[in-house]
Amino acid sequence: MIRNIVLSAIFFSIYPLAHAQIAADVKLFIERSFEFIDSNTINTQNIDSIKNWLYTNSANSNSVDDVAPLYTEVFKRLNDHHGNLQYKDKTYGWKVPLKNANAYIKKRLTEEKSVMSMVLKGEYGYLRIPGNTDYAFKKVDSIASDIVDHINKINSPNIKGWIIDLRCNTGGNMYPMMLGLKDFIGDEVVFGGFQNAKGKPTGKWEIVSGNMLIDGIYLQRTSHLNRSIPSTVPLAILTSSYTASAGEMTAISLIGRPHTIVIGETTANYITAVQGFKINVNAAINLSTDYVVDRNKKVYTNSIVPDREVVGGDNFDEMLKDEKINMALNILEKKEFYDN
Repeated sequence: MIRNIVLSAIFFSIYPLAHAQIAADVKLFIERSFEFIDSNTINTQNIDSIKNWLYTNSANSNSVDDVAPLYTEVFKRLNDHHGNLQYKDKTYGWKVPLKNANAYIKKRLTEEKSVMSMVLKGEYGYLRIPGNTDYAFKKVDSIASDIVDHINKINSPNIKGWIIDLRCNTGGNMYPMMLGLKDFIGDEVVFGGFQNAKGKPTGKWEIVSGNMLIDGIYLQRTSHLNRSIPSTVPLAILTSSYTASAGEMTAISLIGRPHTIVIGETTANYITAVQGFKINVNAAINLSTDYVVDRNKKVYTNSIVPDREVVGGDNFDEMLKDEKINMALNILEKKEFYDN
């Protein structure tokens, strides 16, 4: 017992000395950032030890300029590769290498910037929806309406099923993508949402009387379908290792609807909701604060794993030679898929 008391006394005498060596503005910056981390991160383990590590490695630092790069390691220790520190126009975060980097899709990311639509085999509608950069929420209606316009171009009584291709969807703003696909998602349905690390719901995605609400916010679009699409129409969702963030959430908005299957590669695992918090005039910290939940209450703490895995084999130039598309068509053509 005496030994424990002595050791504790030594520990607590050293800890303040380490803090005392840090400049006041650096200490304030660390304390402010960890107030946000403590209150909001979904990765709640080892926060005190991470903070102590940062203090130890910030000893003798005279400026926040010296400390900011250390937040790369902070995010690694938080196991948060979706968040980051924004400081003086620089970003400090931790990125996880993709499990299966798809060279073909990586190359096409620079080319696939617009929605693409066509009819395959005369009976199957195909939509390729890339990511977007509408972080300021200024193009929600125009992006959603563009998706609707493409649906209208190919929708007809002959269409028996649909393929929604999210292989080049690296994220952006999920709102317009979900809004454009609203008719596929369904009606009178809670089709997803968020929950925090304690399992408490923090947001809800729903469609009520034809209106989409995300976290209680009504989303409206000015364009409409010329021909309705049953919410039970068979649907294949295509994913790649580059399907990320809002692209993953768009896929989740459709997962669990009737006659729906995910085909392709395990997604990039940027599936958390991220919120930003202002530290000072020069800095903000972005944290993964919530997990995504689908309509069946499944919580996604990791990537989306496809129902049918197809790695590689992508071919946007000759669509009927694309292995993921061929898998989708083979499934959509089976009567039992419609009957399930």
